[in-house]
Amino acid sequence: MERKSDHLQLVENNNRPPGWKRFLRFMIKVAVLAGLIVLLWQGEAYFRVAVIRVEGADQLQAEEILQAGGLSEGMSIFLLGERDISARIKKQLPREKEVRIKRELPSTVVVEVSERQPAGYVMTADGFWLIDNLAVSMTYTDDPEKDYPLISGIDGRKVIPGVPIDCPARVEALQNFFRAWSGEGGLEIEKLDLQESYNLIAYTGEGLEIWFGEGEKMEHKIRLIEKSLPHIDPATKARLDVRCGKRLVVSGSAVIKGEGKEVDP
Repeated sequence: MERKSDHLQLVENNNRPPGWKRFLRFMIKVAVLAGLIVLLWQGEAYFRVAVIRVEGADQLQAEEILQAGGLSEGMSIFLLGERDISARIKKQLPREKEVRIKRELPSTVVVEVSERQPAGYVMTADGFWLIDNLAVSMTYTDDPEKDYPLISGIDGRKVIPGVPIDCPARVEALQNFFRAWSGEGGLEIEKLDLQESYNLIAYTGEGLEIWFGEGEKMEHKIRLIEKSLPHIDPATKARLDVRCGKRLVVSGSAVIKGEGKEVDP
């Protein structure tokens, strides 16, 4: 008597393709795989970086940016690692605020950068650090330009390239000041003193001393000073106090229109 298992084995053997068909299928798979390998190899050689453009750079040279990011011609355009390149550039060149890497197939890479805008120089025992309006340090120099205020009262050890100054109270005061002050309106600031974290003191080129207090309501305080300047003789020494934020108190030997010591324009 024929058993059921024997019947199933017989059916399975009958359905199995001949050996030459199995060999043909195997060779087709090998050929397809070999073709894919050749295609990938040829494509990888085709998609090589041949052109690199740097856009948005002003103070820094394109060569500096590419060297910091480790970018060069001949690299595979698919293996760039945009985040790593961006991080390297910002770490080595703190002046760069934003960095974007874009591919333009088959062989062009575009590096878009946005630079920090200078706002002032922090004076340290070793030299001067240029910072932006967010109090982020970006460039060290021995000879600061005269276009930006000199900032004193900050420990040089708290100035770290590429990040805000490591002192929240002073950072907030500087950020609020630079956000409100444009250098226009007749108020020209040469120095900022942050020795006392609760009182930002500014000095004009004409010898006026301005007490801003803490960083709050800075825009209103600056407008108050600017409206009051025509009432004050710049040739005399004076201290202008707007710490309360509501009115200007003048002390010292300033010559003011009228006899009062308080100016409320």
